[in-house]
Amino acid sequence: MRLYYENPYIYEWDAKIINQIEKGGLYLTELSETAFYPEGGGQPRDFGWIDGIEVIDLVEEDGKIYHVVKEKINKRTVKCIIDFERRFDHMQNHTGQHLLSAVFLEMYNAPTNGFHLGDDYLTIDIGLENINEEIVLNVENKVNELIFKNIPVKSYIVNLEEAKKLPLRKLPPTDVDIRIVEIEGIDYSPCCGTHVRSLGEIGMLKILKTEKYKNMTRIYFKCGKRLLKDFQEKNTIINSLIKNLFVPQSEILIKFDSLQSEIKNLTKQLNSLKEINAEFIAKDLLVESKENKIIKIFEDKSFEELQTIASKLTSLTSDLLILASLKDKKVILAHNGSLDINCGKIFKEELQKFNGRGGGSPKFAQGSFETAQALNDFIDFLIKH
Repeated sequence: MRLYYENPYIYEWDAKIINQIEKGGLYLTELSETAFYPEGGGQPRDFGWIDGIEVIDLVEEDGKIYHVVKEKINKRTVKCIIDFERRFDHMQNHTGQHLLSAVFLEMYNAPTNGFHLGDDYLTIDIGLENINEEIVLNVENKVNELIFKNIPVKSYIVNLEEAKKLPLRKLPPTDVDIRIVEIEGIDYSPCCGTHVRSLGEIGMLKILKTEKYKNMTRIYFKCGKRLLKDFQEKNTIINSLIKNLFVPQSEILIKFDSLQSEIKNLTKQLNSLKEINAEFIAKDLLVESKENKIIKIFEDKSFEELQTIASKLTSLTSDLLILASLKDKKVILAHNGSLDINCGKIFKEELQKFNGRGGGSPKFAQGSFETAQALNDFIDFLIKH
């Protein structure tokens, strides 16, 4: 007997062990009655325990539900408990999905072609390619208006002929009895999942974002306690922004745009100064060069800065360049093309011997290393050879 069909709020009950099948070191346990919901209809399985032993999976075969546990249960009668917080989360969000799908169909003739209820996110895929903010707001407002009316939700079994008389969104491909979940006067859906008694128990529904998916639109949303947790996390972030930006909530975006513009201008100024600084460094290195080689190891400069310096130097001299950044553990070998040295070939043939990675062209090559010692060893190799 499947207790979740009679009452999805049952989370603790006694049952008898009907059968236990050992398979691969696990035990598939059949109970006389169960409230454990196996995965199906887009809804994940329940978590829980049989006499304190964790149910690690649920398997449905030939109309029977097997509870997978890691040890044999040596009792005739057992106490079963499911994780009701998880169950109720599924009930809130699964019913929320039915309602959201019904409103999209009613308002925009957009059927639901896919549904995912996971621990990380919740989505429906609707047959509407282009959705704007106005559509999202209209649907969201209508859904929550119906939730606040606390309309009853009920389920019942009908045969195929009776099902054909109902305004179902889609008739299931079966000729056996069909379970219907009805949101009174709003939606009739064939469904084997667990649902709340009335829409008010959903609490609230929020569409979080939309994205194009194939020739449809994927709608991300949350309901109930899951939505409350999301709001709490976002409220913490907003309060932190208010505190650090010294602006009210209504002005956060304005302040953010202002800061972005300021950062963009400062970055532009900084890059200009880096260019000037790189030119000075390049000229100093050119004065210090010996034997047609410029070798310099920088402790605090980034690899990006080295690239700029190398670019300046190759425009000023035909010397061979060996420039390294201890900060990023990277090295450059370069020249302006007048030397008979294939930088990329050298790096390709030798880098692996020093546990380095990289490559390049005949005129410019770069390599990176796990340790500063490996970098220095490779630089010594370049200088000697």
